[in-house]
Amino acid sequence: MTIVIFTQHSVMLDQIKTELAKHCKSDEKKGIFFSLFDVNGKLLASHGAVETDKKINEFTDLIYNGLLAKNEHTTKTIVIDIIQSYIQETDINKLLSLPTKDYGVFLINNETKKSGAILPATKGVNDIKTALGLIKQKYGISGNVSMYSFRTERVTIGL
Repeated sequence: MTIVIFTQHSVMLDQIKTELAKHCKSDEKKGIFFSLFDVNGKLLASHGAVETDKKINEFTDLIYNGLLAKNEHTTKTIVIDIIQSYIQETDINKLLSLPTKDYGVFLINNETKKSGAILPATKGVNDIKTALGLIKQKYGISGNVSMYSFRTERVTIGL
């Protein structure tokens, strides 16, 4: 008796991994965000982490299977933000002075561990104060928070 196992091969996943290999080693443990856009440039989904204990390829597989695969047929552009550096910001004035073109912001509630991020160069976000407000509103974050700024390398893949 012969058993044949079929696995779904994803062109999108292959393209992501091929492009990532140009920018980092597959065994690196870097934070990464994926944003998917349709043919009209509308955001379909976005997910990622500022920091991870997973290797890039392993983390990419997890995000693909958990989120990206659901949107594969409607996605026309993938934007990948690879975290290059991040730092906890304790001086709000320093944080507020950072340009959103170059810096993203990450908040985490110290009690509930709820967190959220706005990526660098996010459309419609022209200052850090706006970014902080959007994170708090979108993710329901309030109270005692830790604030981080981060820089990314942005990679765009057209499908």
